Amino acid sequence: MCLTLGLRVWFSAVFTLLYDYYALGIEEQRLVTITDALWFAGYGFLALHLFIILHSLRIKIKSKIVTVVSIITTIVISYNVVNLLSYNYSIENDFIALIVTLLYPILDFILIIPSLIILVTLHKDYEHNIPWFLSSLSLLVNAIADDGYVNDFVTSNSENLWVWEFFYITDFIIMSGALFWYNKFHISNALRNVK
Repeated sequence: MCLTLGLRVWFSAVFTLLYDYYALGIEEQRLVTITDALWFAGYGFLALHLFIILHSLRIKIKSKIVTVVSIITTIVISYNVVNLLSYNYSIENDFIALIVTLLYPILDFILIIPSLIILVTLHKDYEHNIPWFLSSLSLLVNAIADDGYVNDFVTSNSENLWVWEFFYITDFIIMSGALFWYNKFHISNALRNVK
């Protein structure tokens, strides 16, 4: 349910961006918009989804894996935050826009750690774990794309933004595969067993 809600909220955010771009002719904005609120709500649902997966899979997670993943992710996210803070903003007076910009790598951090833990620890019972593996991989790819996109957007590196769009497309394809697998092998089998 959390995955569905998260994807729906993110779809609403993407739809809002499309409407702004194609209907209203507004390109990406540096100021805070309703789209940011939709993205943030989606992060909450998707993070909850990942933590529920970790709990429901009942896998033994080694503390060494959690420590290594957390340290690496903290270093990468800290680098991104410091890099964003060191950039000379053209909207220096807009403190809220700066906070919102910094929230993206921090929220990505919340997605990256459980995603990496799931990816590293899953290896048995492939039929049940593949949808969780794919959804975690999808959210990891999305978090990497977010970090790169925000960095390039803030530093006005607009010629590199198209690269991150490929990451987002890959994210959507992987998530589609996860949902397809879940539907085919879990929901369909459950319906067959009921009949």
